[in-house]
Amino acid sequence: MAGKAKFDREAAFKQIIGPDREPEAESQEMPVVKVKNKDRVQRSYFLDRDIEKALRRMALDEEKNLTETINEVLRKGLGKYLL
Repeated sequence: MAGKAKFDREAAFKQIIGPDREPEAESQEMPVVKVKNKDRVQRSYFLDRDIEKALRRMALDEEKNLTETINEVLRKGLGKYLL
């Protein structure tokens, strides 16, 4: 392997982007870490298409995400079963 050329990252960058541009500094931002809500579980259920469309429309109208909208609808419908 004596004849194998070493990869030159800077040369490859200049070949792709152009010789007059400099690479940007690496981003120092920390990724957003979502806090887990221990009161929630993730489940999968099959919904009729018309119900799913109605839930999406409701979420858009109320400017909420789909999870919040579905939880709200289920809480109203399951009121007598919730403690």
